[in-house]
Amino acid sequence: MVTIRPMREDEAERVLVLWQHDGSEPLPEAAARQVLANLRQYASSQVARCFVAEEDQALSGFVTCVVRTHPIEPCSTGEVEELYVQPHEQRDKMRAALVRQAVRFLQAQNVVNIHTHICVGPDECPDEAEQRAFWQSLGWVNDMTIYSIYSSVPGDPQLQHAWDEYLMA
Repeated sequence: MVTIRPMREDEAERVLVLWQHDGSEPLPEAAARQVLANLRQYASSQVARCFVAEEDQALSGFVTCVVRTHPIEPCSTGEVEELYVQPHEQRDKMRAALVRQAVRFLQAQNVVNIHTHICVGPDECPDEAEQRAFWQSLGWVNDMTIYSIYSSVPGDPQLQHAWDEYLMA
């Protein structure tokens, strides 16, 4: 039987192992240390949580979520940040249970809406169609697109140039 519950601080390393096996490229050592430090903070945060899926004393998935506030706007929003469940015959049910727990936590914090994001494009996200189908199966709508620029993009001079152009303006 699968139990969905808040992650304990002493489980952060086990969640990091799951994080690093989500199919994307492994994190560089410095980034992995930072993610681990961040994960540990979820255990005691009042506005962010990491929930884990535990089955037979093994962690098989996790979700992170956070309440976001604006310095002027009077309301808070929620974000489901990361979601991963190991390949498993009940994977979608387990992912849905993790999302349900995250949404309940965020609703208890009186957020007015909750967002998530997925990667797009065949190079960045070969399972984009599957991710879209999963979120839509939960009743979520794809009602916005996010554009991004990044401060450090080694190996992609064109994307780095977009950031640097603002520094020179």
